[in-house]
Amino acid sequence: MELHNYYLYFSISLLASISIGPSVILAASNGINFGRKKALAGVFGHVSAVMILALISASGLGLVLMASELAFSFIKYAGAGYLVYIGIAMWRSKGQWAFADKSSQTPAKRALFKQSLLLGLGNPKALVFFSALFPQFIQPEQAILPQFLLLAGTSLCNAFVFTSVYVAVAFRFRHYFLSAIGQRWVGKTTGGVFIGFAAALIAS
Repeated sequence: MELHNYYLYFSISLLASISIGPSVILAASNGINFGRKKALAGVFGHVSAVMILALISASGLGLVLMASELAFSFIKYAGAGYLVYIGIAMWRSKGQWAFADKSSQTPAKRALFKQSLLLGLGNPKALVFFSALFPQFIQPEQAILPQFLLLAGTSLCNAFVFTSVYVAVAFRFRHYFLSAIGQRWVGKTTGGVFIGFAAALIAS
């Protein structure tokens, strides 16, 4: 792969990782609620979802799913439904999503990992992203596997680094969020954002 092509892919992947979406919001809320170390379990769940979607796209299944309106719609609406589920849970809960310094209900790392994994897998935009980009940058006259590992590894690294940065920043300024929005309303506000993401996903 030519160096300028890799730089272009890196730039696109970088922008995608920086952009704020449901996984970033969830990671930030985990950082505020449960601390940086525990929130990393959710970060790994998000990165695992990115890896699985990259593998699906590289295997050609992503193109098949994109060509099948029924399959793509199923992923789309299932993902939107899961966003609504998380949003309602945040809205209604009093302890776990209150952004309190000491939550009375602290979930296990496995639960945070699973939640972020399912949220990432339910986002068809990531599937479209990889299915659209990989054919543009992988050169068929060269060995395919090293190129795929380079591109997928770049996206995984960017996803891990920048999602971790959002966790760290959210944890660092958690007191600001509490004072600026109010502890009572932070969970409701975040839940409303997730429901908004679901509506945008359905409308897209």
